[in-house]
Amino acid sequence: MTKEEAQISIRLEKIRQRRENKRRRRKRNKIIAALTSAAVCVTVSGLVYSSYLKEINITEIDEFSGTYETKTIKTRAESVTKVLEKSGVTIADTDRLNVPIDASLNDNENIIITRGKNVTIKANGAEKTVTVTKADPKDALIEAGYVPDELDQISADDNSIELTFVDEDEETINEPIAHETEYVDDPDMEIGLEEVRTEGYDGNIEKKYKIMYQNDAEVSRELVSENVTLEPENTVIARGTKPTPAPTVAPKSTPAPSTGASYAGNTFSESNGTIDGHSYSRKITMTATAYSTSPSENGGHTSSALGTPLRRGIVAVDPKIIPLGSTVYVTSTDGSWNYGVASAEDTGGAIKGNRIDLCYDSTSTSHSFGKQSCIVYVLD
Repeated sequence: MTKEEAQISIRLEKIRQRRENKRRRRKRNKIIAALTSAAVCVTVSGLVYSSYLKEINITEIDEFSGTYETKTIKTRAESVTKVLEKSGVTIADTDRLNVPIDASLNDNENIIITRGKNVTIKANGAEKTVTVTKADPKDALIEAGYVPDELDQISADDNSIELTFVDEDEETINEPIAHETEYVDDPDMEIGLEEVRTEGYDGNIEKKYKIMYQNDAEVSRELVSENVTLEPENTVIARGTKPTPAPTVAPKSTPAPSTGASYAGNTFSESNGTIDGHSYSRKITMTATAYSTSPSENGGHTSSALGTPLRRGIVAVDPKIIPLGSTVYVTSTDGSWNYGVASAEDTGGAIKGNRIDLCYDSTSTSHSFGKQSCIVYVLD
């Protein structure tokens, strides 16, 4: 090899080495850049990964066991259902959530679980099973739609609540005060005769009661006040103390009075507390009138106040003087006519006090009777 060729070969080797060194430097820089890029990627990836974790608060409230617990977790779950599953929290049909179970999960979400149970509510004879979350019986009733009043009674056990509706009311009642009968002696009236001097009447007392009801049934009644609004007036009856003269017997030939009435006979005998053989307890001087069985004279009716068919022998009286159903004997005071034995079965609007109305079958008899004085014997 010539000197010139050797010099050329040396120059070519130097060029080759420079290029090789340059290639090595480039390769080393690429490796360093790659490693640096990889480290940066790992760091960024870690930051991105961490940024998807959500912080969730889960609170469980159970009034029946008296527990209240809150825990905070970090999760990548996307829904309420998933985070509860991953947290090991179960939801029963009786429990209540403050958010929908299938709702999306947000960061810093507060999930509140209120534990509940089924109870039977008994009210006013009916039963209903409901779900409640309140342990206090009154609060549970309100939660179920029952709003107890102040007086209502509540009793409860583990599985049922009984509500008794209690109401208080006032009631005012008017009650009669019965009047009495007073007897006064009259020396100018014959023994056995009576006459009403004052018509009596019942009084009235107003009573106010406080009444307690349970489920609409009365359980107690308390008298809180009473007030007499009308004082009673006693009936005053005069009774004779004058000795009775010898009985007068009308002669059989005495004609009947001009009333046209039919009579059972106008003779009678009274002695030793009897009249025509009938014993009596009272005898009263009265004013007699007459009416017939005709419906036109009785407001269209054909029966007495006691419901019996009208007929001769029925008389209308004031029940305060002669009780209905009494048997009486009626005769005139002068002995001119004699109605005889009759039954007090009827009443009349104008028959008050010492008045008696005699029933006849004939309208002509009743119309011509007018007003006449009579003695009424109340038979035993």
